[in-house]
Amino acid sequence: MKIAFHNFLTTLRRYKTSSLLNIVGLTMAFTAFYVILVQVRWEMTFNRAIPEAERIYLVAPLSPFDETGYSICSTRPDGEQLIARSPEIEAGGCIRPWRWEQPVWVKRHGEFLRFRMSLNPVSMGFLETVGLRTVEGDLAALGQPNSIALSRSQAARLGVHAGDILWLGDQEGKRVDTQQEVVALFEDFPVNSSFAHIVAVTDVGDRDMTPSYWNDCYFVRLRAGADPEVLARRWEQIHRKNYRDYMERMAPIWGEELTEEEMEDPCDCLLVPLDGIYFDRRVADSMGVFSSGSTTLTYSLLSVAVLVILIALINFVNFFFALLPVRLRAVNILKVFGAPNASLRFSFLFEALGFVLIAQLCAWYVAIALKGTEFASYVSSSLALGDNLPVLGISLGVSLVAALVAGSFPAWYITSFNPAMAAKGSFVGSAAGRRFRVALLGVQFVIAIGLIVFSISSLLQQRYVRRYDLGFNHERVLTFRTASQRISSADRFAAFASALEQDPQIVGVTAGQGPLVAGNFSIWGRKVADEEVMIHVRPVRSNFLDVLGIPVLAGEDFKPGYDRDTTLHYIVNDLLARKGAGLGYRLDDGNVVGICPDFHFRPLQYPVAPFAFVTIPGDMEYFFVRMAAGADSDAVCDHIRRTVERLDPDCEPVEIRFMDEEINAQYARERRITTIVGLFTVLAVVIALMGVFGIVLFETQHRRREVAIRKVMGATSQEVLRLFNRRYVTLVTVCFILAAPVGYWIVDRWLGAFAYHVPIHWWVFAAAFAVVLLVTVATVTFCSWRTANENPADCVKSE
Repeated sequence: MKIAFHNFLTTLRRYKTSSLLNIVGLTMAFTAFYVILVQVRWEMTFNRAIPEAERIYLVAPLSPFDETGYSICSTRPDGEQLIARSPEIEAGGCIRPWRWEQPVWVKRHGEFLRFRMSLNPVSMGFLETVGLRTVEGDLAALGQPNSIALSRSQAARLGVHAGDILWLGDQEGKRVDTQQEVVALFEDFPVNSSFAHIVAVTDVGDRDMTPSYWNDCYFVRLRAGADPEVLARRWEQIHRKNYRDYMERMAPIWGEELTEEEMEDPCDCLLVPLDGIYFDRRVADSMGVFSSGSTTLTYSLLSVAVLVILIALINFVNFFFALLPVRLRAVNILKVFGAPNASLRFSFLFEALGFVLIAQLCAWYVAIALKGTEFASYVSSSLALGDNLPVLGISLGVSLVAALVAGSFPAWYITSFNPAMAAKGSFVGSAAGRRFRVALLGVQFVIAIGLIVFSISSLLQQRYVRRYDLGFNHERVLTFRTASQRISSADRFAAFASALEQDPQIVGVTAGQGPLVAGNFSIWGRKVADEEVMIHVRPVRSNFLDVLGIPVLAGEDFKPGYDRDTTLHYIVNDLLARKGAGLGYRLDDGNVVGICPDFHFRPLQYPVAPFAFVTIPGDMEYFFVRMAAGADSDAVCDHIRRTVERLDPDCEPVEIRFMDEEINAQYARERRITTIVGLFTVLAVVIALMGVFGIVLFETQHRRREVAIRKVMGATSQEVLRLFNRRYVTLVTVCFILAAPVGYWIVDRWLGAFAYHVPIHWWVFAAAFAVVLLVTVATVTFCSWRTANENPADCVKSE
């Protein structure tokens, strides 16, 4: 061990440049591996921190609102009867997961302070199912009237404890008398879980016990060995009976005679495991309540991490071979003096492990340094080493195994030659050795070209998404939300808009019940021309289309009086009109008065769907403010905040942002993935070039005599440089031919996730080929310049 350690230190001292490049390459690779593995672990362990998550299932019937998948929601009678009739269910209950914020008042030092808080009604069975842990008070008391339970973090934010009183809601910006006692505090749900957004819960009680309300998510915890398929079929039987009973009761009220087909609703059902719901694409989460991931993206990230490690380890082998000529004599001298091969090989393996451990420590230091940088925002989880101990263990284990695998062959190779044969240098020109080194370098080139193609295509798609014409004017539009009834009510909106428009930099103010562009905001299932149509609906103020620049193709725009009219008025998109809901069509309690173009109200992952604007006299909490060209956005934001505070002094400060930012947030996940892949693509190319450096260093050491002879025979330095470059140009070309089809397949699958995407451009492949070729030629030229310009006499003397 002492000798091996001495040899390792000698290697570091004698071959400083090679050792430094080796350590830098491994450090970059291990850093990339750690960062990506942190993100992959966050996604792969989603929901698994919930106690016994592997036995908890979501009851997911076929969606009545989206025929492409199963719904996260079901009716209460079906869910409650399933739990009551199933001995296989250990616990079960429902949650109404919609994230609607409302005002909440807290009394401090004799004064009332107003906050905003989302509140989720749940059944007591749900709390038992997910194993919610009580921190203070008693969760069982939640079943009492006017009771509420808060998460630990939410209680700290409000400054309350168990036994304190909250006042929920307001009227005209004033506290109402509805009191809720905080009966318990519970431990926050894990951040990488479907329930991370739940900060306050109340008992849902017996509300909405009717088959017509699909508002509740039912989760059940099964006993060990229970078959989820049996429970799913039982739910289907219960649902069919409940639906038929409901239709028989309602037929006389509706005054209709229903057919046998209308009396039946053969709804399919799935039980989706909680620890797999994050990646399950069968479940249609119409409101975007639960976070979802993509196995394709996650495994793509993991593949990038493995590929970067592979490139770095190939460099390790190449660097090792590059040093063979200068190290072989020492090895053979030791063999002549009786050193066994096993001892020599252990020394080289120890050296490999030493390099790996130094690089691993450097990588951990870099990860710590990245923790507080902008780069850390692209990773969903913390980069702190203490928060990722399993990742540290995996990273260390992979690096050690990789070092043994990568170091074993060079260690065996350098000790396998006869001392006399090695002294002649006959192994250097071995065809098998050259093929092996070229194959390793070829793998690096294939990986680098493939990653460049994918990275450029991803960047092009992101640019395409940002620049795509959505069908309305979202430039220079600010958005903010406030629940103040002094501002959001129909009676007060005109005064608020007028106050804002006193600033000449504001040219329009409107409002709606939510953001215009969202995954799925509100969906109504309606029958249009004997076809069941899922209509995406946005309640808005009457001037909404004018402010957002959405033209009316036929009919008329909303009139100002519609904001207070209890009769509903609709403007539908052209797609819904073509399905039969044209001008004058009766839709619920109102008529279609206009038709607008098929604009994009969802991210470009989704195709255009039937859509309708509707005016209602209710509150509109989401505001849109259009600025004039050249307006000072900071000054406009200050004016908005001052106006809100003047009209409602108790209102919380509003958070204002550009609508463009809001739209781009829909692609945050893809943007993070693209950025990470792009950065590590550059890293992979840099590491691959280190491999080229190692191979060229190897060749220039052993072709010095050949170069000297060629120069004596009249060859110029330029001809020598072309000689060195010719092989690498051919190698890059062959690797490109191999990498192009693979890159095309990967990019095609990536873009397939978007309903609207860029074409796969031929020039992307040409650019990847050109970048790798040019950089490779530059590297080879730089490394071989000295040998090409060396005096032949000096070469002969040294030889």
